[in-house]
Amino acid sequence: MGRTEKINPLSTFWMKYQKQIVAAFIILALFVIGEIATGHFLSVDQFFMTVKVAALVAMFGLCQMICAASGASGLDLSVGYVATIAAIFAAKFMDGKNENMLVGILVALAIGIVAGAVNGFFIAYLKLPALVITLAVSNIIQGIINVYTAGAKIDGQPSPVLVTLFAKMNGVFPNIIYPLTVIAVIAMIIIYKTKWGQKLLAVGSNETTAYLCGINVKRVRFTAYVISGTFAAFTGVALLAYMNMAFKDMGSTYVMPSIAAVVVGGVSMAGGDGNYIGVILGSIVLQTLTNLFYALGLGEAGKWVGIGVVLLAVLIAYVREKKKR
Repeated sequence: MGRTEKINPLSTFWMKYQKQIVAAFIILALFVIGEIATGHFLSVDQFFMTVKVAALVAMFGLCQMICAASGASGLDLSVGYVATIAAIFAAKFMDGKNENMLVGILVALAIGIVAGAVNGFFIAYLKLPALVITLAVSNIIQGIINVYTAGAKIDGQPSPVLVTLFAKMNGVFPNIIYPLTVIAVIAMIIIYKTKWGQKLLAVGSNETTAYLCGINVKRVRFTAYVISGTFAAFTGVALLAYMNMAFKDMGSTYVMPSIAAVVVGGVSMAGGDGNYIGVILGSIVLQTLTNLFYALGLGEAGKWVGIGVVLLAVLIAYVREKKKR
């Protein structure tokens, strides 16, 4: 009789979550380095402030993760300006009143759906490159914003409830962690526990096999970009509440960090992967790195050099992974 090998639970856990575990250790290492270098970096307050800012990157990162999971080199470069225009109109319709909050959110989501549908149509049905289409849509939206604002001050404010939810603190604990936790749970359930989520991962892993299995590849990929646009708009509302105002280009600086967060968190850019916990960890890594650069006096320049290096590493890893497939 053949010997039955015992399965080591720790080994199985490591193989399944090693990328996320590594990301968690990187966060710890960066905090320790910051403490050694500055003497005032490793604290509960510092950690929660880092998480508070990283939460917005993580929310944008969900958009990138869904598009990447759909395969075909999927990314969404339009999320920054989708969020911006959604925030501008949400602010206008809310006008700082709780009773107008729902209308403002619905208007923002409608904008996101339209933008996502445009992206999805050209990418899924006309098979045009995602980077080209989403960049074009981003530029179009930027132009619309410039025409709409015409150099004037943007009117309107978020509702007080949204400000409390996304911007306020409960002691040292940021309230934004609550909605981020809900978003994470919903995202993981949709991707790993629903039929659509399984189809998304199948399409991203191998669209030819998915097609032969009866999956409507175009519809799944189209839906992924609609979800990305819709959630980018919702993130714009969160950003509006976080900053307590809307302004031009308010979401544009989050595009590159959101892409980097996906890969730093161990999510494959080759498609077929969707671990949102990893994206959250990746966002915290990037924000901790940014804080460290500021603490060392390197400021904004150091931040962007760091993100640039990460993105370069991402590109190299993506090319290597694609060759393996």
